[in-house]
Order: sequence, then C-alpha cells, then structure tokens
Amino acid sequence: MPARSTEAPMQAHEARAAGSPWRVPGELGVEEWFELNAQADDGSRYELIDGSLIVSPAPLPMHQWIGDNLRAALHEAAPEELVAITAAGLLLDGRPGVIPVVMVVDRQPIREGASVVRPEWVRLVVEIVSRSTTMTDRVVKPAKYAEAGIPCFWRVETHPFRGQAADRLPVVFTHRLDEDGQYQLTHRIGAGEAVAVAEPFKVTVDPEALAKV
Repeated sequence: MPARSTEAPMQAHEARAAGSPWRVPGELGVEEWFELNAQADDGSRYELIDGSLIVSPAPLPMHQWIGDNLRAALHEAAPEELVAITAAGLLLDGRPGVIPVVMVVDRQPIREGASVVRPEWVRLVVEIVSRSTTMTDRVVKPAKYAEAGIPCFWRVETHPFRGQAADRLPVVFTHRLDEDGQYQLTHRIGAGEAVAVAEPFKVTVDPEALAKV
C-alpha cells in the first residue's frame, strides 16, 4: 500500500487581481488554500473545482444545525476505524478542492494529524443544498466525488425543490457508486420517516430529527 500523504502541489500564480488580496486562481497549494479561507472574515468558503474558483456565502444557521446533527449521528454509528468530520478540506485530482458539509473518513490519518483529506480515505460525503450553490451541490460536486471513487454520496434538500411531491423537508437522498462509476439512488427519505441505511455502515436516518431545534 502506498504511503499516505497530506501534501498537494505548492505552486501558485504570483499575479493578483486588481484590488484583490487573493492570488489569481491556479495551482494553489494547500497552505494557500487554507489562507484563502482563513482570511474570509464574512464566513465565505472558497473551493476550487477543475481550476474554477467557487465562492459560497456563509451557510445559514439551519444548514449548519442539520449538518452538525448529521455528523453526530454518523459518528455515533460509525465503526471504530472511521470518524465523521465537518468543514475539512478535500483534495480533488491531487489539488486543493472542496469543503464538504460532512465526511466519513478513515480514523488513522486524522489521528496522525492530516491537514487535508484525500479521496481514498473517504467512505461518505454529504452536501446540504444551498440556494446560492444549487447546481454545484446537486450536479458538479457529485460528479467530482464519483470521479474520485468515493463510494457513498448523500444530498440533503432543505428548501422546496422540483419533484418534491408530498415529501416534507428536509429530504435526504442517499447514493452509492456503481461498477460504472456512477451514483445510484438507494434511498429517498423525507421528514416523518426514519430509515435504516446500510451503507457505508448501518445508521438510521431521520430527517425530521436532524432539523429539530
């Protein structure tokens, strides 16, 4: 098994956009990516997908509440070798990438002090759809996660959406990666239901409980 690494390319364009404190998006290194997010005093998140810089505003309190509750439920149900974490950077294509809402990852690299997560450590990634990043959360990120070989992807809808039908919000969609590298829907769980999900491990998903304040 190859040695684990937390490093990424450490080159960046030196030019800066006029009037901007940030480097022009390019081959940003991990530390520069961290700096980009650390200096965002309005809570915005900076992600890089295929060289494109995606800026997301600070999430709404309910978005964070659901994410925190889901992380806690996953962490409690996870086997000893796995942990559930939030707000951690995930490399894509070996370069700075995205900051998923929740990830379930191998415990060992976290214990060893990894500064950023590599896709091969990830068993599940979760995104909660925001109105400002709907296409990214529903289409762009899942495609990149599938490309990276992450076995499970969950999406949480908290706002009315096309095809919602009689489901009450929030609605959780769970997917697993098939042999062709595509995510296939395994469960659609609306508020008022509590469903036992088998992957990436046995855990009961109760959307109504996740949103209860």
